[in-house]
Amino acid sequence: MSDGKSGVLAAAVLVPALILTLVLSIILLGGQSDAACSPGGQPGSAIDPGSVPQTPIAGYGHEQLVNAAYIMQAGHAAGLSARDQTIGVMTAMGESSLRVLDNGDAVGPDSRGLFQQRANGAWGSYADRMDPFISATNFFKVLKTIKNRDTLEPTIVAHRVQRNADPYHYTKFWPAAVAVVEGLSGVKGLANGEKPVTSSQYPLGNVKPQTAIVANSVGPMFRIKTIGGYRESARDPGGHPSGLALDFMTNDIPNGRATGDRLARYLQDNAAQLGVDYIIWQQRIWTVDRAGEGWRPMADRGSDTANHYDHVHLNLKADAAGVSVPGCEATTPGQVSPDGWAEPADGPVTSGFGMRKDPVTGASTRLHSGTDLAGGGDGGPIWAAQDGVVIDAYTDSNGGWTIDVDHGGGIKTRYKHMWANGVLVDAGDRVTAGQQIGRVGSSGWSTGPHLHFEVHVKDSPVDPENFMSEVGLTLG
Repeated sequence: MSDGKSGVLAAAVLVPALILTLVLSIILLGGQSDAACSPGGQPGSAIDPGSVPQTPIAGYGHEQLVNAAYIMQAGHAAGLSARDQTIGVMTAMGESSLRVLDNGDAVGPDSRGLFQQRANGAWGSYADRMDPFISATNFFKVLKTIKNRDTLEPTIVAHRVQRNADPYHYTKFWPAAVAVVEGLSGVKGLANGEKPVTSSQYPLGNVKPQTAIVANSVGPMFRIKTIGGYRESARDPGGHPSGLALDFMTNDIPNGRATGDRLARYLQDNAAQLGVDYIIWQQRIWTVDRAGEGWRPMADRGSDTANHYDHVHLNLKADAAGVSVPGCEATTPGQVSPDGWAEPADGPVTSGFGMRKDPVTGASTRLHSGTDLAGGGDGGPIWAAQDGVVIDAYTDSNGGWTIDVDHGGGIKTRYKHMWANGVLVDAGDRVTAGQQIGRVGSSGWSTGPHLHFEVHVKDSPVDPENFMSEVGLTLG
């Protein structure tokens, strides 16, 4: 029974059936690079209800499959992914068994249609709620407003649209929804849904759904190659054996210590959204319930692995439902000039190169060795100014995340103040002009989100505005 709010959209024109070429493991949780953060990004299929086969799928007959096709069609018309479509089908299975019901229930006697939408004005007229395409369109219109929905469990997404009593009510319908979408669209892969999918990128074993979401989203964000999941452990039965623990291995990636530091800081900064219970790294432990004490030392356990020098250990809370993963926004390319240069961030310029009073203390006057750009605010894109190689990605003496890039010919650029999860490159990476290498933040010696951009010529800082003007670009 739905109790949410939405407007009304008119029906769209039928679109011929498309055949998806991606296995549903990607639709469920997986992907690479940005797709790892946005696993539902694969475009959905539009299915002509008139082409639905007579053969049942997952126990659902022809009439029900026609309604599923209308749901898929509405999702496609709204520009949504195959995962979103599958969530729509799953929800209608849980609400009406894919039938257009002209009756409600004890909780919602005025509920009607595939999604049991209420007569509260939010879901349109009676005719709208009884029309499978229009009712699905209105369902998807609300679904599109769910933040980070691609990193939430499908049942949680449905719950946030429908606002029903039990957020896990739809879980049991997911395998059948996968089978129906797979069968109608032509996708082959995990159609039977008999084995729960917890990971498509890392062999995590029998972990909880929220654990798999964090692994598959956060791991690629920090370029982690290996993540340990479920295993038996007499020492910590509440950790790995519970399916709530992850080991992000840093010993098999370049700059493992720096990456581990950045990952640990990200987990701390976003503990509430991720459902963090505690983190262990470099023979220290940080717990949510004692966060004010910071990192606390641990006893020596005898080896680098046992002391967590080669991996970041994360434990999630047992009740960490509805996990959201900050920092999973897709990257955006910048505009490159004919001469091969790009502005490092959006304007305006908020502080120029030269002597100024300290913006934090307001006291001593010193050289401001770069140009500050507003960058579109917190999370805005930061672009490489020119082709080059990342020298390092690190924290400066004030804790500010910094990226240094060598462009050759004695020219280097520096980008400062990203948050830990806003650093999108590692030392040694080759970058191209206009490639997004970070996201605007306010770490370190900073009074608010912005990009501090420096240009160094033969290891001496120069005025970035003058330098960029000489290569044909105006900062800000």
